[in-house]
Amino acid sequence: MYAALINHSFDLQRLQAEGFVMEVCDGWLVIHHIPYINTAREMKDGTLLMSLSISGDHTIRPNDHTAYWVGEQPCDVISKPLPSLVNSAVQKLVCQRFKVNFYFSCHAEKEEFPPNGDYPDYYEKVKHYFDTIAAPALCLDSEAWNLINKPLNTVPEDSPFCYMDTNASRAKITGLCNKFKGLKIGIIGLGGTGSYLLDQIAKTPVGEIHLFDEDVINNHNAFRAPGAMSEADLSKTPKKVDYYAHIYSNMHKGIIPHAVMVNSDNFSILDTLDFVFLSLDSVSAKKQIAGYLIDKHIHFIDSGMGIDQNPDGKLSGMLHVAIGTPDHYQHLSQIMGSEDAEKDEYATDIQIAELNALAANLSVIQWKKMLGFYADISHELYSVYTVNSNDIAHYEEKET
Repeated sequence: MYAALINHSFDLQRLQAEGFVMEVCDGWLVIHHIPYINTAREMKDGTLLMSLSISGDHTIRPNDHTAYWVGEQPCDVISKPLPSLVNSAVQKLVCQRFKVNFYFSCHAEKEEFPPNGDYPDYYEKVKHYFDTIAAPALCLDSEAWNLINKPLNTVPEDSPFCYMDTNASRAKITGLCNKFKGLKIGIIGLGGTGSYLLDQIAKTPVGEIHLFDEDVINNHNAFRAPGAMSEADLSKTPKKVDYYAHIYSNMHKGIIPHAVMVNSDNFSILDTLDFVFLSLDSVSAKKQIAGYLIDKHIHFIDSGMGIDQNPDGKLSGMLHVAIGTPDHYQHLSQIMGSEDAEKDEYATDIQIAELNALAANLSVIQWKKMLGFYADISHELYSVYTVNSNDIAHYEEKET
C-alpha cells in the first residue's frame, strides 16, 4: 500500500493500528484475512474489496456502501446466509489479482450515521463489514482472526500513474482498463489535435506515451490546446514535446518526448510502438509514415480537418478519423487527400479548440473500440464529421 496514503488518512491509520491487513490494488482497498463461516459450518478466510475515494494523498468519504467479496457466502452460526448482507453471486475480475465471488450492499444504521446511514470514512465502513461477516466465526472461536490474520508479503503495485486511478475502481471498470496496460503509444504531431490526444491517453494505464514533434510552442497553440498555458511558459518558447511531457508527467510516468520530425531518416524510432496516432498537417508526411507503419504491422489512427470561412463569414468544413492496419489501408489515400491539397486554398490553417478536441476524442473512442474497451457493431474504417450539418458519417468496408 502506498505509505503516503496511510500517513495522510486517519481512517486507514486506525485500521492499521487495529491489526487489519490491507493493500491497495488498482484503486481498490483490499482487506485480507476476514474470518467467516460457510454453509458447511466451516471456518474460512475471506477478502473484502472496496473502491477507494481519494483526494490527492488522502482518503475522503466512501462514494457508496457496497463492497466485493472473495470467498464463499458468509453465514451465521447455524450456517444460514447472513440476512444483513444483501448480495448477489458474481464471477468478476475487479482488479488485476482478485476475482470476486459476491457483491455486497450493506448499509449502516441511520441512527448511527444520520441522516442516511452513509459511512463517514473507511474505518467505519470496514469495521461495519468486518463485524457483520466475522461475528459468527468469532462467536465459535474467539481466536479465529488472530490465527489467520498474517502480514502480507506484497510487491509494490507497478502502476504507470503517479497516483491511484480511483475513477476506474469507482466505476467498477478496472478489468476493462487492464486492456491498456503495457501498451506503447505514439502521438506524431503535438498541435491542437495531438495535445488533446495526449490529454485523453494520459488518463489510461498504457505503459509508455511517445511524443513526436520538432516545433516550439507559440501563443496560438495556447488557444487550441487543453488546459491553460501561462505567459511565463509561452515566453520560454519550449519544445512542444518537452512542455507537454513535463505537464502530463504530473499524472503519468511513462511520457517520453522526441523533439524530431518523423521522416524516412528515423522511421525506426517507431518500431517498438504498439499503436500510433497521426495528427500532423502534411499529407505527404502522413502517407509516408502510414506506409511504414503498415509494413511494420503497427496499427494507427489518422485524424485531420479542413475548415474554411464561407462568404457569409461563418466557418464550415469537415474533420475525419480513419484507422490504418495491415489489412485495412486502401481507404487512406482517399481520406487523407492528395499531396497537391496541401497547396490548395482549402488547406487553410483554421483550427478551433472544440474541433481539435472532437477529432481527438473520436480518435480515442475508435482506438478503445479496436482494443475491445467499447462495444463496436459497425467496425467502420473511417468517419467524417461535417460542421454545418452536425453530422457524423461512418464508412464501413465494402464487401467484394
